[in-house]
Amino acid sequence: MGAWGYGLFDDDTAMDAVDAMQYEENPYQFFADAFEDAIIAEHLDYDSCHAVIVSAAYMDAMLNGTEYPIEGSEDADYFNSFAKKYIALNVIDLKPFARQALQVVLSDKSELKELWAENEELYPLWKANVEGLIERLK
Repeated sequence: MGAWGYGLFDDDTAMDAVDAMQYEENPYQFFADAFEDAIIAEHLDYDSCHAVIVSAAYMDAMLNGTEYPIEGSEDADYFNSFAKKYIALNVIDLKPFARQALQVVLSDKSELKELWAENEELYPLWKANVEGLIERLK
């Protein structure tokens, strides 16, 4: 696991997903695909877990104006500029799918959850971050 902290973006793979979103022509479809893949998955791999989290966080930023602490102001600006660029994108209908996909990330079907569960100290903090995201998307 390439994580340096328990924040939603404190991981190399999460930042790769943020980077990939900068070139996404249809963010709505990217979000929808990430959520659908998670919902139907028998086992959700590490990269797919991060695609769900990053997609849901972008939706949270667009819908609620949430700004995320990302190590390095450059990365935070990168994330926030994309969210502001697509603020008018109508993603409200994806909220229930985002919540359902995030529940899969927290389930025993998730490779990311398996890895975090090994860290008894930080797992509850990481889980609380994901649960907070679910709550903001209600």
